[in-house]
Amino acid sequence: MMTPRSALTAAALALLALATPALAEPPATAAKPRAVDRLVYPKLHEIKTPTVARETLPNGLRLLLVEDHDLPQVCFAAAVRGGVVAEPTGKTGLAGLFGEVQRTGGTTAMAGDAIDTLLDELGAEVDAGVEEAYGFVGGKTLVENLDKVLPVFAQVLTSPVFAQDKVDLGKTHMRSAIARRNDDVMGIASREFQKLVYGARSPYARQIEHQDVEGLTREDLAAFHKAYYRPDATILAVWGDFKTAGMKAKLAQTFADWQATGPAPAITLPVVAPQPPSLDYIEKKDIEQTYILAGQLGLRLDDPDYPAIHIMSDILGGGFASRIFQKVRTEKGLAYMAGGVMAAGWDHRGAFYFYTSTKPSTTTEALAAMLEEIKKIREAPVTDDELARAKDMYLNGYAFENDSTLKIVGRLMLYEFYGYPTDFNVRLRDGVERVTKDDVLRVARKHLIPDALTILAVGRQEQFDKPLSTFGKVTTIDITIPEPNPAPAARP
Repeated sequence: MMTPRSALTAAALALLALATPALAEPPATAAKPRAVDRLVYPKLHEIKTPTVARETLPNGLRLLLVEDHDLPQVCFAAAVRGGVVAEPTGKTGLAGLFGEVQRTGGTTAMAGDAIDTLLDELGAEVDAGVEEAYGFVGGKTLVENLDKVLPVFAQVLTSPVFAQDKVDLGKTHMRSAIARRNDDVMGIASREFQKLVYGARSPYARQIEHQDVEGLTREDLAAFHKAYYRPDATILAVWGDFKTAGMKAKLAQTFADWQATGPAPAITLPVVAPQPPSLDYIEKKDIEQTYILAGQLGLRLDDPDYPAIHIMSDILGGGFASRIFQKVRTEKGLAYMAGGVMAAGWDHRGAFYFYTSTKPSTTTEALAAMLEEIKKIREAPVTDDELARAKDMYLNGYAFENDSTLKIVGRLMLYEFYGYPTDFNVRLRDGVERVTKDDVLRVARKHLIPDALTILAVGRQEQFDKPLSTFGKVTTIDITIPEPNPAPAARP
């Protein structure tokens, strides 16, 4: 719903179109009605949300329990308030290292390698990671192995030890990622664009350097866990083949010794303020295409204007029928992929992203075509067909977002974490269904400001059809990777 369409799929269909012989143009006659145009689709069935038992254990751990007896398995997912936004000052990269080593570094009861062996033998899973606003631990097991896997899951969540060899290995992985970060042109464009839109120091865009890695220690990971991993800051969802009362009792016993000490640490969300519009260039000599991104700050998911913005961005850049794709790819033949999306944030403003890639000799032509469509959607109402297509695309996607217990519970867990109403998906769907052409025009004029766009081009400017400065003052971004500081010399 909130991510760009697959570039791979777009390219494959574009190639298929090129391989199909063009039909001769028929004589101009009145268009005959087609049978497909007379099809009437029934309204989608209501999504049946499974019964969710919400409980809070004496230690403050919140539970979401969902019985699902289709398969003989049990799944767990815990979300802990913290994440990248809770990294201490001067400890950039800590959350990422924590997310890797929490699982691999073992627990007070079992080494990481022993956990691997046990889970492999049982065909079970336990993993961990860190997102912007939270850390997570997940797991899955057959019912018959629940009493063996649940303790491992609980130990990874509550008592990791961050073995030093796994910390060292995690830091090696981080150094390798830094050294290779300029190999992927899409990775370059994405990370630099995030810095331009959110600010380079924002936790939503911060870049990890070698020196940051060197400053991270096992003690930092342990301190982070002690500060933020508390039962009263955690939501635990469990779904699968069990009885609710029995599962609640089992979880209460498993987590009885996990207790919070003192008040929970305050987490202040970073301010997300509009950055100055800019026109930026990154030189990349070893690529055959120019990669272009344009955009600006967008909305939170719960913004009242979001339903109309979603429809607007879908009409403008969502898929093969979108205006940007039709202009850049179909009409002008400048690219295989072109489009855009407004990726909303849960607890902070998301961003508009418009993108394409084209050969260097058509760089400014493709950019101009994309900017033209961004401006045009603010000038006049969209068509009835565009509005209907965008709504149908959303509603069809809505059905697939609710086609499994995993997806439904995951969504409900995020609603609980971010303080959204439990029926937010229904409210959002209803809001999309109510969107009118006037709504689309209103939000386009309100939120999509062409003069405030950030524009980034990655490629070889000496081969561009026109100077990038045709669009304004250009800032060149240096993506050279700073070398790590040399180790201090040993004393004689």
